[in-house]
Amino acid sequence: MITTILFDIYGMIVFRKIRFSQRFSEEFRVPIEKLTPFFRNEFQLCLTGKADLKNELKKHLLEWGWKESTEKLLQYWFEHDKDIEGGILDSVEKLRKNRIKCFLNTQNEKYITHYAFETLGLKKYFDGIFSTNKIGYTKSQKEYWQKIYEKLGKPNKKSVLCWDDEEKNIQSAKNFGFLAELYTDFNNYKNKINDIIK
Repeated sequence: MITTILFDIYGMIVFRKIRFSQRFSEEFRVPIEKLTPFFRNEFQLCLTGKADLKNELKKHLLEWGWKESTEKLLQYWFEHDKDIEGGILDSVEKLRKNRIKCFLNTQNEKYITHYAFETLGLKKYFDGIFSTNKIGYTKSQKEYWQKIYEKLGKPNKKSVLCWDDEEKNIQSAKNFGFLAELYTDFNNYKNKINDIIK
């Protein structure tokens, strides 16, 4: 019996029409090659809380031709990602009424996580949030799922269902022992979740 469901944020609840790096490159005519190294290196450290995004961005503002503050850059970055799948939130409300715990589960750095949880208001729909920047591991690492398992009180692993839009994260959760489903679109999600809560 499913008692807990973990929901990915970006790509499932919040949609990105275009990645920040691509949008920035196109709007400000900065070669994408100047942005890519940051996301392959420093940003990866930010994802697990080993570096601070604001501090790392400051090192690149001149190179990227950004003339305003780091705060303004973050605002430009985050505020474009605000399209929310309301159907998921309605579903979460029903699940919680059926006494199923619902948590957000994201691989993101702390400022993006705060934006989604607090500014976009996802906090009021869920029982809590698990994030790689707090846990210190990525979703591809078994230690990440172990930490969540412990925080949940070490329930039966087959009572925990993880939804994600990336196959590699689904496989990682399954390897740990959790149930996991790949999110492709809302209708597919709705059909599968309805079978769960019958």
